[in-house]
Order: sequence, then C-alpha cells, then structure tokens
Amino acid sequence: MESYVPSSSPLAAEELTAYIGPRADRYRPRFERFTRTGTTRFELSWNNPAAFLGLWWYLYRKMYRWALVDFVLSVLLGWTLFVPILWGVARAVTADYLYFLQADRKIREARPISSAFGAPATDAMHLARLAAEGGVNRWVPWVAIAGTILFLAILLFVSGWIRDAIPPLRELWPAPPGRWM
Repeated sequence: MESYVPSSSPLAAEELTAYIGPRADRYRPRFERFTRTGTTRFELSWNNPAAFLGLWWYLYRKMYRWALVDFVLSVLLGWTLFVPILWGVARAVTADYLYFLQADRKIREARPISSAFGAPATDAMHLARLAAEGGVNRWVPWVAIAGTILFLAILLFVSGWIRDAIPPLRELWPAPPGRWM
C-alpha cells in the first residue's frame, strides 16, 4: 500500500471533478474564485441547496462534521421566526467555501508521495480513489423524503390526538362536515 502526504501543488481540474462528482461543473468555477489570488481566501457565494436543505445538503456532500454542527446549532438556537432564515443565509453564504476546504484537504491527503513534489497525480487509480472518497451520498434524498413523510404523519396524528384530548380545542377546531366523521 502506497503512503500519502499532502502536496503543495494546486488542485487539478480532473482531481476536483473526480472528488466533487455530480455537478462538478457548478462547483469548479466557485472553487477557482477561492484561490484566484494564489492563496486560499473566502469570497461570498450563494448555495441554494445549502440554504434550504441545510443538514441534508451537508450529509449529501459527505460533510459529516458540518452536518453535526448544523444540527446542534439548529437545536440550540431554537426555531423562532427569524432564526431559521438567518441560519439559512449563513449556510448559503459559507457552504461553497466549507466544501472547497474539505475537497482541498481530502484531495491533498489522497495524493501519492510521488506527486508531492511535481505535478498533481491524475492517474486512473488516484481519480478513482478521489471519486470514492468524495462524491455524494445517494441515500440522503431518499432518507430525507421518508423522514419528511414520517414527520408529517406523526404531526397529523399528534394534532388530531391533542384536538380530541383537550375539550376546549374541539370547540375551536370542529370536525369537518360530511362523511369523514
């Protein structure tokens, strides 16, 4: 087994494409903006999936630490009217940069020692390793859909149970007319 060490050479387009997987054409230009000056530097960008899906986007892109941070902060901050909006904006603005930092670190760790002092390795084995390490979790959309359906079913059941259990609510929330009674 070959040893791997981080390299100081810039990331090759093939390496980024292999690591990112689906939608690499969307992320590559954004990643190039972060290194435009020759050093890694944060620049504002906007990521709609991260803004609206949050935890699920992090899981989909295999950013497990950030998914945990997102979950913990969402629970700690609570769910008032403005907190989800502000938290969504913060996620949308920083998501591409956080994803770039992860991709940069993972690609550099996966490079063979032989490419540490020369051009980045773009051989098939290296690119296959990057594709396996990066890419996306295909199970996340299915779990998110199933979880949402389950959450809505439980919410519907609980709201009906609460309506029936508390007499004043029955007067405020009458049963629907017709045969559904």
